[in-house]
Amino acid sequence: MFGYEIDPRNIRPQDVDRATEQARQAEEALADVDGLLAEITGTGGTNGGHVSATVNAEGRILEVTVGQQAVRKGADALREAILAAVGDAQSDAQSQVDALLREQLQQAVPGLTLDPAELQRHLGRLLD
Repeated sequence: MFGYEIDPRNIRPQDVDRATEQARQAEEALADVDGLLAEITGTGGTNGGHVSATVNAEGRILEVTVGQQAVRKGADALREAILAAVGDAQSDAQSQVDALLREQLQQAVPGLTLDPAELQRHLGRLLD
């Protein structure tokens, strides 16, 4: 996950130095990410394109568009279509965020292999 493995039974000073340097480089690379994240929008749509949604990088809904065809299908179908469109848009935004973070970290720390989604899952397991 982090480019090279450290044996926890045999941590050497150079391992600590290397990890510290990678963390410093990653922090520098991520300093400018906020501006780039502000530019990300995810989009999703369902129901033959009659319902669409746009969200920002945080998954907040920016816009939902509902066409007449979707309205005619009834409240339950409309609710499901809106939820699906928003979910697709949020997935799209998350994929873009992950790609951006991966790219920024790889530029900052060549040879570092980091999957933001895997890191998030790992942190989630640690915090549960």
